Amino acid sequence: MAELLPACALLAGGLAVSGVLTLSPRPGHAVMVVFDPRTAVTDAISRVSEAGWLPVAAPRSFIIVARPDARDDPRHPIDAYLLLDARAMSGCLPADTPSK
Repeated sequence: MAELLPACALLAGGLAVSGVLTLSPRPGHAVMVVFDPRTAVTDAISRVSEAGWLPVAAPRSFIIVARPDARDDPRHPIDAYLLLDARAMSGCLPADTPSK
C-alpha cells in the first residue's frame, strides 16, 4: 500500500493543476464571478462593474456572468469568492427550457 502513495499524490496533484488551468479566466474571455449566496444581485452587479467588468447575465443572485469592459485591466471584484472562465463553467448553469 505504501508504494501507491506517490502515484496517488501525483494523480491528485495533476487533477488539481489541470482544474486550475481549465477554470482560471483567460484575458479577453467572459468570466463567472461567484459571491456569497447572501449577496443581493444589485450589490453583486455593482461590485462587478466597479472592478472593470461588464455584467451580462445573473443566473443566480450571487453568480454574475461578465465580460471585460473597455478598460485594459479588469480586477478581481471586492468580496468575490471565485473568478472562473465562463466558457469552462457553462455546463454547470441550468439549461433553459423552451416554453410550449
